[in-house]
Amino acid sequence: MFGLSSSPAFAFGLLLALPSLVSAALYNSEFASCTSTAYVPNGGAGSGSWASSADCSAYCYSRSTDYIYSAYLSTTGGCSCGSNTFTTAQITSGNAGGCGSNYEVSITHTTFDFMYCTNSYSAQSVGPQSSTTDFYSIFQTCRNYPYMAIYPTSNNVYLYACVNGYALTGATGTCGYQINRIYSHPADATASGYAKRSLAERRRLAEQENMVAYWCPKGFTACQLENDAASYECIDTKNDLESCGGCLYGAYNPPGHPNTTAPVGQDCSSLRGVALGHSSCVEGTCEFDCKAGWELEGDGCVRMRK
Repeated sequence: MFGLSSSPAFAFGLLLALPSLVSAALYNSEFASCTSTAYVPNGGAGSGSWASSADCSAYCYSRSTDYIYSAYLSTTGGCSCGSNTFTTAQITSGNAGGCGSNYEVSITHTTFDFMYCTNSYSAQSVGPQSSTTDFYSIFQTCRNYPYMAIYPTSNNVYLYACVNGYALTGATGTCGYQINRIYSHPADATASGYAKRSLAERRRLAEQENMVAYWCPKGFTACQLENDAASYECIDTKNDLESCGGCLYGAYNPPGHPNTTAPVGQDCSSLRGVALGHSSCVEGTCEFDCKAGWELEGDGCVRMRK
């Protein structure tokens, strides 16, 4: 998802400039994704024909400010509105103005600007990174940051990062499933948020927050699923009984992103000679009692010698 590297000069120049910009933030509709018509906005379709996705978005937002999603079908001029997100499984390939017979879905009202899609980038001074099932909620989470990246992946999960600066490390191209969407936030839309931090604090963050991106909430590890390198599960390896201390099948390493590593974990529930229901994972280490006829030797249970 997010390959991170340090570029202090870029980040500092951006951060120092922000507080002096005070013009009013502008709200617009912005491209979110092409989706199949399996996406059904819960506000229903409008009666009529619209000339563009922007017109469709304006119509939806005028109907209700709750309709934060618009779905425009260029082949018919149809327009549907909704407050419900689209799923990652409904995403199709295409860019703004080029979704063909699929929906062009937009966010109807935001101060962010869509920039492009890319398979890889590096970021400086990273803010919140996590995952969600609601595409628009990321715009809210990242509202005080000048950039954000959204990466749709399996199990209807959108991975995201709110960042203060970035640089492309891969080519830009067609948006689709498992492709980063990069959005920028005009400085005037973020200045009030940045003013809450001292300049010294922002400099400290720019210098120290060069962190490796993660696919899961803090405290969890993205572990590859058995026999499926394209899928992962977020696991608390310090406390998970079946993945104690690390990933059983290795860390999740999708193509086009920096390799990550994780210790090999243990399944505490299947240790040889352990009494049923008498095992647990504590701080990444299996703790257990040996069953009758077995005794503790080293880090495991062995049969008692006659």
